[in-house]
Amino acid sequence: MVPVLLVLTLIFGVLFLTRLGGIHRRELMRRWPAPLFAGAAMFALLRGLVGPAIVLGSVAALTWIMWPQIERWGRPLAASPPSDTPEDFAARRLLGVGANATAAEIRGAYRTKMAKAHPDRGGSHNEAARLTAARDRLLRKAR
Repeated sequence: MVPVLLVLTLIFGVLFLTRLGGIHRRELMRRWPAPLFAGAAMFALLRGLVGPAIVLGSVAALTWIMWPQIERWGRPLAASPPSDTPEDFAARRLLGVGANATAAEIRGAYRTKMAKAHPDRGGSHNEAARLTAARDRLLRKAR
């Protein structure tokens, strides 16, 4: 019974990873410890170890949530970008992000603001264009 479950789990894992889009696959790889703990939890559950499986599953969930903050601890903090022009400042203010915002934070702020400002949602074309220009400007600087 256990080998059959392991084969089914492996098939499911391969199908799951191949069906994921590129951005989701990158996110999964970026947070690599969480799937590792989840796999260990599945293995423990297959072995009949319910208690350790619950603990490992909880650690996997916490790791998925906390891993981006843990990764940032190792990076040195910069006071501000050296070439922060008035246009950059205006773009940051428009999107509501700080001077040290990562590309992911910039994209998240853009999505949040664009959900309200998109012309299909009752917003204006000008506001949507300003948000897109601000996102593009900041993403060029974030690389």
